[in-house]
Amino acid sequence: MLETPTRHLSVDGRDGRDGYDYNALVTSVQDHLIKNEIFVPRWQREPREEETLAFHANVLRALKASGVRIAEEDRQAVAQEVAKRIMGMGVLQPFLEREGVEEIIVRDGFVQTERDGQIRDEGYLAPDEYFYRLARRIADLEGKELGAEEPQIKLGLPDGSRLTATIPPLSREGTAMNIRRFSIKRFTFDDLIERNACDAETAEFLAKVARTMSTSVVFSGRPGSGKTTFLNAFSQYIPPHAQVSCVETFHELQLAVPHLHHLVVEESEIVMGDAINTTILRMRPDILVIGEVVSTEAVQYIMSLNLGIVTHTTTHSHSAMLALKRLETLSRRSDIPLLERREIIGSGLSFVIHLAKEYDYERDNYRRHLQELMAIERVEGERYIAHVLKRWDPDTRSYTPFQEDPERWLKH
Repeated sequence: MLETPTRHLSVDGRDGRDGYDYNALVTSVQDHLIKNEIFVPRWQREPREEETLAFHANVLRALKASGVRIAEEDRQAVAQEVAKRIMGMGVLQPFLEREGVEEIIVRDGFVQTERDGQIRDEGYLAPDEYFYRLARRIADLEGKELGAEEPQIKLGLPDGSRLTATIPPLSREGTAMNIRRFSIKRFTFDDLIERNACDAETAEFLAKVARTMSTSVVFSGRPGSGKTTFLNAFSQYIPPHAQVSCVETFHELQLAVPHLHHLVVEESEIVMGDAINTTILRMRPDILVIGEVVSTEAVQYIMSLNLGIVTHTTTHSHSAMLALKRLETLSRRSDIPLLERREIIGSGLSFVIHLAKEYDYERDNYRRHLQELMAIERVEGERYIAHVLKRWDPDTRSYTPFQEDPERWLKH
C-alpha cells in the first residue's frame, strides 16, 4: 500500500501544489496493470476514444486498489495524468513535454537531462527493473525484439525523439537509455550569433551559399554538436522556388522550405539507398538533403554529387578534413574505386562546416559552436587541397576573420 506522499510533486515532476508523487503512482499502477494483464493502448498512434476511456477507468480502479489517498476532486485529473504517462514513456513522459530538454539519460534507474548544454540530475525515479520493462515494451510496440540475443535497440518515438536502449547482459550496470529530443524551435542564424555559435561574417556568407543553389555543403561534428541546427538555419536562405527533396531515417530536420518533398524511411541500407536513388532520378530535385550520412548511404551521396545535384548533409567527424575521409570510408563498399570517389568528393563538394561541442568549465555547461569553415579546391594525387577560411581561436576566444574573399569559392 502506498502511503500518503510526504513530498509535493506537480505534473512536471517539480515541487508543486497537488501533493501527489506521480512517479510512484505510475510505477504502482503499471505493476497492477501487468499483474492483471490489462491492455494498454498503443502510444505510437492516436488511440480510439473508447480505448482511452476504458483505459482511464482501469487506471482509476488501479489507483483505488493501490490504497493511496487521493482527494475526490483530484481523482479524475490524477488518473488522467497517470494514464497519459503510462500510454507514453511512463516516468520519463514529463521530460518529453518540457521545453528545453535536449537529452534524457537513464543509467540503472538514475535519470539525468541535458538542457541548454547543462547536465542536470533528476534522481532515481524508478527501480532499474521498471526501465527494463519500459524498454522492452517500447521495442515490442515497434515490432522489434529486445532481449538476450538483441540487447540493444534504436528507434524513433511518436514525437520525433530518438531512443537508444541497452539492457543486460550487454549493459553491465543495468538498463541504459538515451532519448535524444530535437528542438521544437527552428533556430535562425541570428539566434546562433546571439549564442556565439558563429559570427555575423560567417552567417552572411553561408546565407549566400544557400542562395546560389549551386554549392554542396557538409555539416560535420561530434554527436550533439549542432549539425542539424545549423542545417535548419542554413535552409532558411534556400530560394522559395527551389525544388528540394529530403531523405532521412528519423524526422530530425525542420527545413524552412515551402513544398518540401520529405521522406522518412526505415533505417535500412537497402531502403535508404532505394529512396535516395528514386528521389535523384525521378523527383528531379534542385537540391537534395540527406539527413545524416552514417552508413552506406554515403554511396548514394557521392552518386548525387557525381550527377551534379547540389547535396547538403551532416556526418560525424573530428575535424573538417576527417569528414572527407569518413565519406570515403563509409562508401568503401561501392564499386567505384577509392581514387574516383575521392575525385568526385573533391570536385563536387565545396564546403565543410565543422562544429564543436566543448565543455566550458567556467560556465559549467557544453558549448556548441563553429570550429572551422573549410573550402575544398581540388584533389591532387591522393590529397585534398583545401583551405580553412575561418576558425574559432581558443586563445582569443573569438572567430578569425576571413583571410581572403570567400566568394571566390562560390559556384555560380
